[in-house]
Amino acid sequence: MLKLSERDTVLEMNKLGQLSCPFLFIIGFDKTENIVLPLDEISPEEIKYAFKDDFSTYQNFFDEELESELEISSELIPFELYKTSFDFVKSNLELGNSFLTNLTVSNKIKVNIPFEKIINFTKAKYKLWLKDEFVCFSPESFVSVDSVGKISSFPMKGTIDASLENAEEEILNDPKEKYEHTTIVDLIRNDLSKICERVWVERFRYIDKIRRNSGEELLQVSSEVCGQLPHDWRNNIGDWFFELLPAGSISGAPKEKTLEIIKEAERDLHQDDQRKYYTGVFGLFDGEILTSAVMIRFIEKSMDGLVYKSGGGLTSRSDARKEYEELNQKIYVPIF
Repeated sequence: MLKLSERDTVLEMNKLGQLSCPFLFIIGFDKTENIVLPLDEISPEEIKYAFKDDFSTYQNFFDEELESELEISSELIPFELYKTSFDFVKSNLELGNSFLTNLTVSNKIKVNIPFEKIINFTKAKYKLWLKDEFVCFSPESFVSVDSVGKISSFPMKGTIDASLENAEEEILNDPKEKYEHTTIVDLIRNDLSKICERVWVERFRYIDKIRRNSGEELLQVSSEVCGQLPHDWRNNIGDWFFELLPAGSISGAPKEKTLEIIKEAERDLHQDDQRKYYTGVFGLFDGEILTSAVMIRFIEKSMDGLVYKSGGGLTSRSDARKEYEELNQKIYVPIF
């Protein structure tokens, strides 16, 4: 499958947008290996995708119900290894080099269903499977654009076990969680202001429920930030879309310096020292509107088996042990 450079990806997205040609795009975290394909050229044998949000519903495969119980086991990286990276990030936060940094890791997992079938059994707003590479079942929207050019972003920051007493009140009143979420909302507003005529916050810190494969529920905190694109936004989709990358929710603020910190901190936390497609974005333009998602909740196929990539935002108030334990909480496969 042809992988495109950042420049070629921008040009191809612009061209297909000008032609009002429906297409799928997949953009890695570092934007160096990307895929852009007209929908009529995509085979479910190579790529499976599903978008089920308030903007659109598109899917090129059938969902299935898992008849047996899903079994998933994980092998976390050693705490000492995580803490070394955590301490590096924390020192930069305390020096003021970053206000918020998203630190991610790869953990080995085993599941009792074939890798290529995981996407058929999972329940999520956004799903993507790339043959022999990865499967993603993300709850997180990136940006969506309606027919009149209103762009909406839905940053997600903050997760808590729904079974805890007063869980919603606790996470909404937690100073660290509020600071982290507000920082990301401000970052998204700044990003949108680069490409929009005006920007506003539609909803601030609302709650969604997410069900884990164990049956447990998580509460996820999100906001909705909106803007108005110029009337000719379809003619240069690639240009303005890449202005927003990488997503603020999975990088941090200020973005440029924080990306330098992430590159150094994650050197020993991922295979090949890279996130690759994890925390990149994928999306669909149907000729009229556009919808996209952040690639979190992510399983990658490697030479050594499967790895589950997960992470969380760190601030100067973060605790290493708490953040490490939260990584395990995020290892789940939401099934029907």
